[in-house]
Amino acid sequence: MINLTKLPVLNNNHEWLMDNEDYSELFERLNYKTEDHLIVYSYSTDFLEVITELVKFNIEFSHHSCHLSDESYLLIDINQE
Repeated sequence: MINLTKLPVLNNNHEWLMDNEDYSELFERLNYKTEDHLIVYSYSTDFLEVITELVKFNIEFSHHSCHLSDESYLLIDINQE
């Protein structure tokens, strides 16, 4: 499981996927466990800083285009080691 205290940029810039209905419903249809995922929005964070930290600590993530806007977001599974 990801230790968010060791990832200060991510810790300050994430939300839980299950807390956002627009996104959680989309991923539930794709059989994601929304309670196991974090979401980071490009419009509300320093996206490059978050990505840099994730790469530095070898944390896998996926990048997605937002279905509601011209923005994008990252999905991170918290069950990574």
